[in-house]
Amino acid sequence: MSRLQPNPATGETPTRAAARAAQRRRRSLILLGLVILLVVALVVVIGVVFARGAADEPDQKPAAAGACLPEDLRITADPAVADAVQAVIAGIGADCPAVAVTTEQSAVTADALAAGGEPDFDVWVPDSAMWPARATGQAERTGVDAAELVVGDAVASTPVVFAATEPTATAISSANAGFSSLTQRTVAVVLPDPSAVAASSAALLALQTAVAGDARTFTALALSLDPGVVPTAADALTAAASATTPTVAVATEQAVHQYDEGATTKLVPVYPADVKPAVSIPLVTLAGASGDTAQAVATLRTAMADADDVLAEHGLRNAEGSPPATATGDGETTIAAPAPADSTNQAEALRTWQVLTAPSRMLSLNDVSGSMLQQATPDMRRIDLFEQAAVRAVNSLSADSSLATWVFSSRRIGGQDWQEIVPFGSLGDPAHKQLTIDTANGLDSLVGGGTGLYDSVLAAVKYMRETYVPGQINLVLLNTDGVNEDDDGLDLPGLLAELEKLRDPANPVAVIAIGYGPDTDQSALEQIAAATDGAAYQALQPTDIGTVLIDAVTQRGCRPSCG
Repeated sequence: MSRLQPNPATGETPTRAAARAAQRRRRSLILLGLVILLVVALVVVIGVVFARGAADEPDQKPAAAGACLPEDLRITADPAVADAVQAVIAGIGADCPAVAVTTEQSAVTADALAAGGEPDFDVWVPDSAMWPARATGQAERTGVDAAELVVGDAVASTPVVFAATEPTATAISSANAGFSSLTQRTVAVVLPDPSAVAASSAALLALQTAVAGDARTFTALALSLDPGVVPTAADALTAAASATTPTVAVATEQAVHQYDEGATTKLVPVYPADVKPAVSIPLVTLAGASGDTAQAVATLRTAMADADDVLAEHGLRNAEGSPPATATGDGETTIAAPAPADSTNQAEALRTWQVLTAPSRMLSLNDVSGSMLQQATPDMRRIDLFEQAAVRAVNSLSADSSLATWVFSSRRIGGQDWQEIVPFGSLGDPAHKQLTIDTANGLDSLVGGGTGLYDSVLAAVKYMRETYVPGQINLVLLNTDGVNEDDDGLDLPGLLAELEKLRDPANPVAVIAIGYGPDTDQSALEQIAAATDGAAYQALQPTDIGTVLIDAVTQRGCRPSCG
């Protein structure tokens, strides 16, 4: 086997210069290799020195940048979630400084913010995203310059349930009970105060959804729930546990679990079969927060996202609404936390509830013109039917409402068409309530004259405007069976112009007008009602009088949007 060797040109031999060049190249390669070795060695030595220095530094933070929360970070949390937040913070890092969590009811924090109070937190953890939505909405409606809130995504959640004893829970579960079932009134419902407990506002929104937004049905249900309102969730759960008749308490899944830990009579959470409400728990900061606060919030959010087991220990679900690994039965179902829009809708449901259940301050303005003596049925006159309906209406009002009774016909007192019969007084006062009922039963003795409608309406609205009481539903309940017959007073355009001058949407005085019989000028009543953001009804048949009057009274809080 032969090898092929380079074959220089015939007669050519290597020169001495070429040999020296080759020798220089070999030396350069050797020098470059030595330089590379020295650089590598230097990097290794520097790395060892820095590692030893870091190990010897006693106050060095954990390796993960930003893993600890600043010691001076101000966190305010609702009592329902404060322990869970504190436990998550404690698990962030053993070498991290302690960060205190201040507890305050979410409703208290929200009210202070809505009033323009200076926030005393860097991070707020309410028990529901409804509260920051409520604070912002209230401030906007009242024109208050309040702090701008930044609501982050949910970090935890808990479903809203019906809490009941085992027998009641079994019965309503087998019947696939839901919020729509409340219309059947088969069980008593205990509701924690919606203005203080987020679960209740979520339940009110679920109730609205279950009745397909029917304002009349919702209003009737809301008013029927009002007598069963108690201050706190614990009060509601105690009432359900001690009830001798089928009773459910509206509460969160977390509240039921916490109640059962120390209760003799255990309660079972029943998950509604139709609408499944929940409350979401966000981290809330202030617009323009510092970079350090933003980093701290990101750290806390990450820690809570990785702490399903800690949340479960405190009765909470994660942000996705997934049940704890130990859940059984219906609790295994994932119930999604509400979207941000739902939280705003919960705040609106709470506002609707407060309007519906606010004490009424009602001036009952009653037509006692001669036509009210006409026969409505073979054995009853119009005034007789109205008297019966009026008594029922009085009995439908809550004890914290107040009522005055006026009557009108032409020229009752000189040239004046209206007359006060019973001044304003509380229906919680048995003497005033009885006087009001006795007066209603005796209206027939006051009948006579024509229908002095327009001047009387204006006088009543003026009086209510001048004596307006904030926080109550101030309205005029007008009952008439005819048309204006006072030619010396206002005409309809004049009345409408005066009512427009008195109109104040922020402090409304609505006229709820009811026309009895086919002779009523219903068009005029509708225009009067529209000018005051009220409503007009008509009872064409005598038997409609009672139904219409009760309907008008119970719809007083949802006008003009009762549907």
